[in-house]
Amino acid sequence: MTPQSIDQSDPKKRKQVSETSSESVTNKRAKEQELTSTSTSIPPSVTGTASATSSSNSDVSVDPKGKILVVKKDNCVTPVTLLSNATCKVQTLTVSDQHATLLLTSTRDNNNHDPDNKDEDEDENEGKEMIRPTFQSLLKLTMVPFHKEILGSNPVHNPNDALKPEVNLLDHKPEASDQIKIFLKQYNYTVKSESGAEYSYYSAAPSSSKSNNTNAFGAFDVELISPATKRQISRAMPNLGSTLIHETPELYQTVVQPYIHSIVEGNSLSWIQNVIQVKKEKERLIVNSDQFIVNIDTKWRTHPPPLSTPRSEWYNHPSVKDLYCLGIAKDVCGRIASLRDLRQCHIPMLKSLQKEGLEAIRNIYGVASDQIRCFVHYQPQFYHFHVHFTRLENEVGSTVERGHLVADIVQNLELDPLYYEKRTITYKLKKMSPLHCLIAASLDSNGNGNDDGES
Repeated sequence: MTPQSIDQSDPKKRKQVSETSSESVTNKRAKEQELTSTSTSIPPSVTGTASATSSSNSDVSVDPKGKILVVKKDNCVTPVTLLSNATCKVQTLTVSDQHATLLLTSTRDNNNHDPDNKDEDEDENEGKEMIRPTFQSLLKLTMVPFHKEILGSNPVHNPNDALKPEVNLLDHKPEASDQIKIFLKQYNYTVKSESGAEYSYYSAAPSSSKSNNTNAFGAFDVELISPATKRQISRAMPNLGSTLIHETPELYQTVVQPYIHSIVEGNSLSWIQNVIQVKKEKERLIVNSDQFIVNIDTKWRTHPPPLSTPRSEWYNHPSVKDLYCLGIAKDVCGRIASLRDLRQCHIPMLKSLQKEGLEAIRNIYGVASDQIRCFVHYQPQFYHFHVHFTRLENEVGSTVERGHLVADIVQNLELDPLYYEKRTITYKLKKMSPLHCLIAASLDSNGNGNDDGES
C-alpha cells in the first residue's frame, strides 16, 4: 500500500511551530489552548504551579493561597492531580542511579456528582459510610543519581526477599511517602505527549517559584500510567529473576492463548485505537498507510520534541544514535495479537511495513536501511501486533530469547504458512509474573515440573 506522506515542508505547520517558539509565555499558553481544541489533539502544558494552563477541556481548582487542588484534562489524571490528592500514598517499586518507578495509590474524588441533585444525594447516603474506590498509578522517572536516596525511601518490597512482591509487601511508611510527594511537587510538569488512554509523558524541571526549594535540582523525564492495570504493576515490580519458557503449541493453546485473550477482551488496549486512528500522537507519526502506521517510539527519549522542533531539523540530528520507532498493524489486517497469529496471508503486510518504515527513517533521519534492525518481540509488551525499528548500536529488547527479525519471519512463513502455529517458541519470562504463574501451575498439575515448559 502507498503511505500517506507526512509533509515536512507544509508552510502552515512551519508557521505554527515558528509562532509557538517566538511567542511570549502568555501567548504561548493561549496558542496551546487553541491547539487542544483542534483535530490534532495536541496536549497543553501542565505545570505544578498555580500558573498551570486551564483550557476548555480542563478543570483547575485553586485554593485562596494559589495552590492547585485539582487538575483534570479530558478526564485524565496528571502528576499534579495525583500528588495534590491528600489520600495519595507513594511507594518505591524500583530505584537505581538513573531510574525510579513509584506506585501511587489514591482515593477517587466522589465530588463530581450533579450539584442540582445535592440534597437528593445527601438523603440517599444519609446514615451510610461513604466508600471511595481507590486506584493505582505508576510514575516512572528518568533521573540523575542524587535523587536516589529520597525516591527509594519507601520500598514496597525487600530486595532480598524471594517471595512474590504482590504477596509480601513491606509496611507503608507515611512519613517517607509525604517526603517523596513534597519533593516531586517542587517540579513543573510539562506534557510531551499522551496516548489518550492511561499513558502520558512529561518533562519535569525545578520550579523557580517554589520556596525552600533546596532538594529540587536537575530535570528528568516522567512517564505516567494511570490508572495502571494489575499486569502493568506486576511488570514494574522488583525483578525476582527470569526463567526460560519452552512454549509448545499445546502449552500455547491451553494456557498462553486464553491468557492473551483475557487481556485483549479486557479493553486494556483501547489506547492503541487512538494511536492507529491518528487521534493521538499525531506529532509522532512518520508513516500512515491503509494497513499500518509507524511512530516515534516513546522509548526514544533523546528525540527532539516533536511538537516544537521542525521536521527538517530531525535529519541527522545527534539523537539518531538512539533511534527507536514502532510500526503498529491496523485492524484491517485482522486481529493479530502476537507472533503466534501470523500466517502466510500476512506476508505482504510485513514486507510493506518493513520497506516503508525503513524508507521513512532514511528520508526523515538520514539513517541507512542497513543500520536498522526490524524485529518483533515474543512475548510482546502489549498484545496488538507491532514491529520495532532500532539502530544496530541500540541493543534494547533485541536479545535472542525475545527478538525475531521480520526478514526471518517472512522467510519462515514462505516455507510453511503455519510455521508459528506449529513450532515451539523459547523465550525469557519474569518469575512470578502472571503468565509465569499460569504456566508453572499448568506444568505442575500435569506432573511436568520444569521438564517440558521451563528451565
